[in-house]
Amino acid sequence: MNKKALLLIAILFLSMLPATAAGSVPYLSIHDIQYTTDPSGDSPYKGKTVITRGVVTAVYGTKGFFIQDGTGPWSGVYVYLADYSMPANLTIGSYVEVKGYVKEFYGLTELSVDKDYGNYVSVIGTAPLPDPVTLPTGNVSQEQWEGVLVKVENIIVTDENLGYGEWEVDDGSGPLRVDDLIYRYYPSRGQKLEYVVGVVYYSFGNFKLEPRSADDIKEYIPSVRITSLTVPDVAYRGTPVSIEMYIKNEGVFAENITVLLSIEDVVVLNKTLEIKAGEAKTVQYQWTPQALGSYEIKAEILGYDTKYSVVDVVEHPRIVTNYLLKFYDFRYTWDLKPAFEKQYNQYSSILSELQGYGVGFGSIEDKIMEINENVKLIEEYYSKYLELKPRYLTQYPVVPLRYLRRAYFLTRETEEKIKEILPVLNATLQEVRELIAQQANQTTTLGNQTVPGPSNTTQPSNQTMNQTQIEVKVVRVLVDASHEQYYNDKRLTGLINRIKEELGWLVDVNYQKPLTSEILSKYDILIMTNPEADITEEEAQTIKNWVREGGGLLITGDWYRYVYYKSLNRVTEEFGIKFNNDELMDEERNTGRPYYPVVGEFNFGHPVTKFLNETSQLYYNGDTLDVSRNAVWVIRGYSSAYAVDNSGKVVKEKGSKPIVAAAVEVGSGRIVAYGSSRALSDEYYGRYITTNWPFIKGVLLWLAGEI
Repeated sequence: MNKKALLLIAILFLSMLPATAAGSVPYLSIHDIQYTTDPSGDSPYKGKTVITRGVVTAVYGTKGFFIQDGTGPWSGVYVYLADYSMPANLTIGSYVEVKGYVKEFYGLTELSVDKDYGNYVSVIGTAPLPDPVTLPTGNVSQEQWEGVLVKVENIIVTDENLGYGEWEVDDGSGPLRVDDLIYRYYPSRGQKLEYVVGVVYYSFGNFKLEPRSADDIKEYIPSVRITSLTVPDVAYRGTPVSIEMYIKNEGVFAENITVLLSIEDVVVLNKTLEIKAGEAKTVQYQWTPQALGSYEIKAEILGYDTKYSVVDVVEHPRIVTNYLLKFYDFRYTWDLKPAFEKQYNQYSSILSELQGYGVGFGSIEDKIMEINENVKLIEEYYSKYLELKPRYLTQYPVVPLRYLRRAYFLTRETEEKIKEILPVLNATLQEVRELIAQQANQTTTLGNQTVPGPSNTTQPSNQTMNQTQIEVKVVRVLVDASHEQYYNDKRLTGLINRIKEELGWLVDVNYQKPLTSEILSKYDILIMTNPEADITEEEAQTIKNWVREGGGLLITGDWYRYVYYKSLNRVTEEFGIKFNNDELMDEERNTGRPYYPVVGEFNFGHPVTKFLNETSQLYYNGDTLDVSRNAVWVIRGYSSAYAVDNSGKVVKEKGSKPIVAAAVEVGSGRIVAYGSSRALSDEYYGRYITTNWPFIKGVLLWLAGEI
């Protein structure tokens, strides 16, 4: 190859290299790089690759760091790592050599380091940090201090939130921004700081001081301060209270101080005193509040310290208790007690008449006993109140009030219990009277002689009643809330009210765990929505035995995220009903989302669908069921419905019409399972229970053996 060709190749090769590789890169001091007389503040070496050295004064994550050579103006610069190649051993105090590209980044002079262009950062060793330059706050925001370690002293926070983690301080010479590029501090407006140290940075058109850690900020602590302000949280109107201010001089000289105490900005104490070095004093003030309300207490040592507290002035408990006593006395004696006595007399009269007829109260005997026991307690509480009232009314009204309140609330509770069973007793009495009337119109045959029956009989003979064997019979429903159900009695008020008002049944709520045979023995129907606490094996067996002996169980699930299918299946799977860990979906028939489908495929051959028709659609949100053995389906999803599991996988295809409700007869009892607890609730403005009630009504009547 000839010499000319070799020369051309050499030129081509050199033209492909970065300029710094082809030519010499100047070594410059940081001062040389930063110093400029250009009004723009741009470095005279802008756009050039240079080499410099300095000690690391601050590190900004993995993006960059600040270096400084000596002290004074133009001695610091920011190094930006374009490739984020932070040396592992680089820390504050490292002495480094940097080869980088001088760049003006929106007004900030920086050395941009990118290995792809031959740039580098080399840790040479360590070096002492330069002392920060102490400046007035008004002098920091200058180009010459960019990248330099600076300290400002005796400053006040004039704005605690400029936005984006920035705040403002001033020592009287002018404002200075403090930023959170490296360390974030949360000041309060008016806060005094002894000093703030940081490197000077420039961004978004402003010079900013960047503290590096908590050590760079020292809060100002006065030499004389209020160590505590003792004020009661609550004061009683007309009763003196003591306000105490504890003061300590933590300085080395005695001080003459002025102490002020203000209540709602009104100075009530103005006192000047001398406090020696290291001495502590207590300043007291006795205050008798005259008006109710919340009062701000301000304690101040002029020029040193201020503390605030708040006291709420309330009525004396004795006065409040007297008011309450009068309130309850009036409400109970003149309102509640007469109304209750009237109701109780009516109840007692009906009960007595039924007892005279020999009527049995088996299904509600526990409620009658509870009412009777409550009435005895009410009488005891009220008698005790009347006994204590004249003795303690003036000084200790809380003593008689305690008994009056017990009588009041127990009366209210008993009133509701009587109101609950009165319709049942009335209905039974009507049945008895109708039977008496029928028997009175019949003839009585004695031997071969026929004698007309009495026309105005009001009470049958014992023989007649023994033949009738009338007993109070009412369906009793228990709603279980003992297994931490989300859909508990508080969310089932619409269902409970419909059972009481439309069916005339009695409804109780169970909070006692575990469910026992003793609890269940009083009830005909158990409603158990999806549990969040486990149904134990023992409880499941108890429920199953109760069903076999004639109980009716309505048990409901939920969608896959919440359904406790393992607990539910402990009760139902033995009888051919299985709750699945999935969710019914329908993209065509829903109430706004596929996971809020409507269902409307009914098994009209089963009694529970008695109140449904071909056009019925029920709001649904829950899982699906599988049936086997003697269990039968009663509701299915439409042909457009399908089911997914917790991973989103389709587990029941479209067209499979997934089952969502099933029924089975077990021994003398019955079970209905429904995959949605939400369907029984007041959710979505009551639309769930409204659309589902015709189905639930049929379920309850079937479980009770009434259809």
